[in-house]
Amino acid sequence: MHITKIFGLLLMMTLFLSCSNAQEEKTVNETSSDQTVTLVEKDAFKKLMEKEGAQVLDVRTPGEVANGKIGDAIEMNFHDADFKSQLATLDKEKPVLVYCAAGGRSAKTVQIMQSMGFTEIHELKGGYNAWSN
Repeated sequence: MHITKIFGLLLMMTLFLSCSNAQEEKTVNETSSDQTVTLVEKDAFKKLMEKEGAQVLDVRTPGEVANGKIGDAIEMNFHDADFKSQLATLDKEKPVLVYCAAGGRSAKTVQIMQSMGFTEIHELKGGYNAWSN
């Protein structure tokens, strides 16, 4: 009797853990029929910058940008009241490569852009901190 309960508990834990891992993986590389979203390392980000029409987006504050930025990135302060309106000025059909300082604001930006219908979004893992190291 106890063995059956233990086996059932182990089975439920295994199912729960496998679902958790699947969800985690989905947030890293999510693809649907009309949207592609990826979290990429520095080297992959560099290669994506070479893609025709790529729009590099820096969502840090002006003070952070003053210490350096990636190439000729478009600057849009995540904390601006009209941030979503600024995002709307980007071409939704062209790739957008987004970064912040460490990854928090860029992850939120990715979610906003997905809801706005952007088709291809790539987020720099670790943000500018990873880029500059």
